[in-house]
Amino acid sequence: MSATRLSVLVVALMLITACSTTRPAPAPQPADRGEPSPPAVRPSGPVKVADTFESRDFVVTMAKSGDTPETLAGRHLGDPKKKWMIEDYMGTRTLAEGQEVVIPKREWNPVGVFPRGYQLVPVLVYHNISAQEKGRLSIAARTFDAQIHQLHDEGFHAVSLADFLAFTAGRRQLPRKSVLLTFDDGYRSFVQYARPILKDYGFGATLFVYSDFIGGGSALSWQDLKTLTEQGFDVQAHSKSHQNLRRKEGESEAAYAKRLEAELAFPATLFKKHLGRSSDVLAYPFGEMDDELLPYVGKYGYSAAFTVRRQSNPAFVSPLKISRSQIYSDMTAKDFARNLVVFQDEEVKMARTADARLASAQGATQAPPMSTAAVAARGPWSRERLAASHNDRSEQLEKGGLLRQAFEERTIALTINPGDRKAQDAQKRLEGRIAHDVAGLLQEGRALLDRGVLGEAQQRFLTALSLDPTNRTAFETLQNEVREVMFITHTVRPGETCVSLAELYYGDRLRCEVIAETNRMALNAPLKAGQKIRVPEIPGVPFRLP
Repeated sequence: MSATRLSVLVVALMLITACSTTRPAPAPQPADRGEPSPPAVRPSGPVKVADTFESRDFVVTMAKSGDTPETLAGRHLGDPKKKWMIEDYMGTRTLAEGQEVVIPKREWNPVGVFPRGYQLVPVLVYHNISAQEKGRLSIAARTFDAQIHQLHDEGFHAVSLADFLAFTAGRRQLPRKSVLLTFDDGYRSFVQYARPILKDYGFGATLFVYSDFIGGGSALSWQDLKTLTEQGFDVQAHSKSHQNLRRKEGESEAAYAKRLEAELAFPATLFKKHLGRSSDVLAYPFGEMDDELLPYVGKYGYSAAFTVRRQSNPAFVSPLKISRSQIYSDMTAKDFARNLVVFQDEEVKMARTADARLASAQGATQAPPMSTAAVAARGPWSRERLAASHNDRSEQLEKGGLLRQAFEERTIALTINPGDRKAQDAQKRLEGRIAHDVAGLLQEGRALLDRGVLGEAQQRFLTALSLDPTNRTAFETLQNEVREVMFITHTVRPGETCVSLAELYYGDRLRCEVIAETNRMALNAPLKAGQKIRVPEIPGVPFRLP
């Protein structure tokens, strides 16, 4: 056989082998990245790309047989527990062999604000856990186990108090499904019943204890609390005596100040003595607080404080007014699930268009994803073609006004093909456009705030955060100056109760607590026909308007 014919055969065999290579599927676009998910496109042609590309911001790799978000997090992020970053960015908990996987190497949205709304984190509060149900605040261990099992199965992460507070400071991204578990008072049953169940699921918790109770017959001891802190549980203050910390009727200012010194300062002394450190987080007894109390809370060293207002929390919640939902023994699984709201759907307006108007997420026109035929028409799969799919996606997103997401797609494209000058220029242009728009939004928001137009001001600052999630001016203004609560004023009709109003407006009888708190009335207080009741909005719980 001649050398020429041999060379032809070798080339043919190489082509046949190349054409039989497995082809990767492009990554699905998750809702958490702020844009609609296009259908998966599996291009034709052989794979001629490396397994993995890496930049400062992303790793782009092809899933192999047996790969999971957990194994990829261990391999590329150095910690299997960071699997949530892959799951949230990709919008899936499972991976297919050959699928393109985009792995963020750093937190990409510490404030949880997206074009379609913002993240919420529920905080649940338990009291006593017992072998059998013993009243509304003493939950049977089997019920508690079922609730923790439900959280685990639904993909919730029980975050630490430190991580939750970093989120409410706008400095720590939390998994999309996060929950903070808290236990009030300091019952000894926590060690017997709650701790083993939490340990089984790998969940942590925070205990808020009032110091007069510790060491009593049914209470934990200081040694118990020290052991729990060594095991990773957090312990914080719930006042000295569990009295209502609001000023009593007829109580003088001097007497009130003296009482609060005992209730808030004395626990710090005991914490230092027994646990080696003070408490800087407070749970208000009965969840009761008002504006007169807040300066004292700060004076005695508490940087965060919790109520029992039944709603979830955005990152920009006021740190001394963090909400918690009390869990009761008579709750059904459906009742329990209603407390797990993790997102507030809200139209967050988008970047400026050429004529200076703000395009909304709903109104922005987005180009449809490329069809399979269009992808296949580009020819054999390659590094350039893989990057091109992200560049195309970036152009679609930019046309739709989703500038932050368009910028990320350019960054992913440059992770795959860092020498692409056109993508580099487009990325710089997007960066400049985002900076320009954020500056304009901050200026508009401040002007609206100065005029007292809080709702519109809030929209401007939310929009700024959707474009730049690290912008401290937008975040701190939202947290400290802006948050506006909308109310519906309801005129009570004969036979209506707080519970029936909660069912009417929220579809949840337990949210009567929020109505009662807002109107400063007892839960079982009778309502009079013709009485005016304020029904507040609850983040993540849309009004069911009658």
